[in-house]
Amino acid sequence: MTAVPDFRLYHSNALDVLASLLAHALREPAPGQPLLAADTVLIPQVAMRRWLQSTLAAEYGIAANLEFLTPGEFVARALNANVSGEADDLGASGLHWRLYAALTDPALMARPPMAALRAYLDRDDPLRPWALAGELGGVFEKYQAWRRDWLLDWEQGGEPNDPQAILWRAIAGGHQYRARRIDDYLGRFEGDGKPLPQGLPGRLFAFATLNVSPDVLRVIATQARVGVGM
Repeated sequence: MTAVPDFRLYHSNALDVLASLLAHALREPAPGQPLLAADTVLIPQVAMRRWLQSTLAAEYGIAANLEFLTPGEFVARALNANVSGEADDLGASGLHWRLYAALTDPALMARPPMAALRAYLDRDDPLRPWALAGELGGVFEKYQAWRRDWLLDWEQGGEPNDPQAILWRAIAGGHQYRARRIDDYLGRFEGDGKPLPQGLPGRLFAFATLNVSPDVLRVIATQARVGVGM
């Protein structure tokens, strides 16, 4: 039997009500999906996994063969299955170290647009560059989820006098990073007439997932081209 795209939306401010609805939906066999295939459930955070599994088990006495993923984990899986380069060089730790190297690079910091940052760092505190690198790393991580267009533009030379853009060009050149991989993925698989992405589940459930960035939502939406979503 061929799977027919099917989107259902249930809304409530009570998690137990949503969990009961999810339990009933999970009990329905997925068209065209093997009986022993695991169902994938997106959850807003890892901490919810145990609660949701026990709540689902309370409905029918058992909750098995379920895979719980955060939206970020789902996107990482989609990227790893379809975009070359399995690891992002500019994850949290990579950003921290590379930003520290950039902030302690005399030639880079001597550029006129970096004067304010240079004045902030030019004090007798050797830990200040490391602390600032950590804060900036957190900002750039958010940009990878919410401001992909900024990062791609900066890498190509956009905003030549913006300190953030200068730092990004210094650390991103020649490295693989999540925003670029998402851009590659969407360019290849988003929209009718494009090839079907590999490695995505035939059926997908999203439980109480909030604050999902537009790019992450677009990657998740490509699952509808290979199966059904609820």
